[in-house]
Amino acid sequence: TEEDALSGRRFDDVVAISSNPVPAYYAERRFFEHEGFDVPYRCLVPADLDGLLLAGRCISCEQVPFQSARSMAPLMAVSQASGLAAAMCVRRGARPRDLGVAELQRALLEAGAELRMDRP
Repeated sequence: TEEDALSGRRFDDVVAISSNPVPAYYAERRFFEHEGFDVPYRCLVPADLDGLLLAGRCISCEQVPFQSARSMAPLMAVSQASGLAAAMCVRRGARPRDLGVAELQRALLEAGAELRMDRP
């Protein structure tokens, strides 16, 4: 949500980070007062559709976090998480909503992703 992004709320199911400023097309650009915001795994899993993961500009979020997350660096991080999750689901014969997020996070960290899980 907008509040989550602007406050830098942390999520246990983080799979990517967006730290780009929020562009305001008719006002001033809004910079975060923190290191960015977590993109949780649940933003990649459609609520009413099984067997699908979202990536890129299709993730589920409100307008303000979307304005930050839609730029290249966060999109690459989200897409890496989605692609790795899809591969893990195929290997295990699991639905995306049933995938163990902790295992996905470990795999992302091993692949060099930055998740800030060790920082408050």
